[in-house]
Formats: sequence, C-alpha cells, structure tokens
Amino acid sequence: METKGKVAIVTGASRGMGKQMALRLAKHGVNVVLAARTVEQGQSEWPGSLQETERDIRALGVDCTAVRCDLTQRKDVENLCETALKKYGRVDILLNNARYVGPGHFDPFLKLDIDTWEKNVNTNLMAPIIASRMCLPQMIKNHSGIIICTTSSAATANLGLPGKGSMAMHYPVTKLALNRFVQLLGEEMQEYQIPVIAMDPGGVLTERIEMEVKSGGGAVAAGIDPSVFKSMDIPASTVEYLCCTCPDPMQYTGKVVVAQEMVDRFHLV
Repeated sequence: METKGKVAIVTGASRGMGKQMALRLAKHGVNVVLAARTVEQGQSEWPGSLQETERDIRALGVDCTAVRCDLTQRKDVENLCETALKKYGRVDILLNNARYVGPGHFDPFLKLDIDTWEKNVNTNLMAPIIASRMCLPQMIKNHSGIIICTTSSAATANLGLPGKGSMAMHYPVTKLALNRFVQLLGEEMQEYQIPVIAMDPGGVLTERIEMEVKSGGGAVAAGIDPSVFKSMDIPASTVEYLCCTCPDPMQYTGKVVVAQEMVDRFHLV
C-alpha cells in the first residue's frame, strides 16, 4: 500500500494514542494534520501538546500542520477539515480518535448535567460524523480513503455501576451510537471501496492514565483495576497496520476491530 505523500487527520494528537498513531503514520511518509485543544506545553494539567507532537513528526521528514480544535464545537471541527483540504487538497486517512473526558466521567445518571451529555455527544459522535461528511467527497473523488473511529468495549459490555468499577453512561451510550454509525456508513461506502472501521483499543496506559494510577485518582479511584491498562503500542500498531500495510482493509469495513486481537493475529507488537 503506497502511503508516501498521503494526508491524515488525527484528533486527540497532543498526547496519548492520537500522538502515537500520528507518529506511526508519519514513519510511512504520511503528512499529518494534528488536532487537539492543548497547543502549547503547560496549557493542560496533563503532559503533551500539539507543538511537541508537531516537532516529533517533522523530525521524521514529513509535513505537519497543527490545528487547535475543540471537538465539542462544530465550527472547530469544520475548520479542522477545511484547513486540511485547503492546504493539501485531500484527506486520505481520517482518525476520529479523541474522546471527551471531563467532570462527571464516573458519576451516576442523576448527577450528570445536560452540558456534560452535550459535550460527550458532540465529541464522541457528532465530531466524527461532521469530519466524515466533510472529508468523504474528496476521498471518493481521489479513490483513496480510510476512516477509523476509536470506540470502546464499554459500548456493549456490562462493566458495573458508575464509580464502582465503571464510568458514567454518557460514554458507553455515545460509543454504541458511534459503532452503529460506522456500520451504516461502512455499508454506504462499499461501492467506493472506502473502509470505515471502529477500533476498540482496550484499556490503554496513556500519560493521563499513568498519572492517575500513580496518584490513585480518576479511573483507579472509580474502582477500575489498573492492570487492564496496556501499552499504547497496541492500538497504535493496529491503526498503522490498517492504514499502511493491510492488504485488504475493506474486509473490516463497518466492523469493530479489537486492537489486542489484531496485534496477536498479525504479530504487530
């Protein structure tokens, strides 16, 4: 699969899985448009920034464009896609990776306010819908494209009560809706041979989770076993395979692929 000179949009690229996915694509010669809210180091309580990711990618010899983007805001998502299409004239890879993690992530239903619901729906569902709608016409025209949306096993698994081993319901509800979107869009894109795939990364030891494990806060305080969190290489290598080396990614279109299963099957890590 020829990837040199192709263009990817990666959301949530200031840190975590998004950054690792972007770096792996860059190693295959893919130019990357990075999106996140944290532009400069120190703007967030968590390590990482778009500037740092951009520096690391440029060191690999490909072009890179960083765009500040709040995925809860429709105009920001539209600006992200417009920036990529205007600068490069194409988007070949769309990685809808970012999720919203804010106050109330482990709260029961009656403690969740509607603003929190809206931010989760906008980030976890509407942002991928908007970005896909904006990028697909050019993908179809260029006969080149793949869309991967990061989902979660929480969409269908019974993990327990919020704050007692599980998270608030807005997260699994929006991820389940995202899976259905992937399934239906995958069916529509069959005739154009553009795969639309949901990727379940499993529990991932991002920088944020690592800090929470050390401090005993966040997911750990909510009763989630720290041992479930695995290396970021697992989802990053899965995305790399699907976008860069898989002989037929269309076989996965409309489906949820589990990163650990892909890694085990194809010896990706």
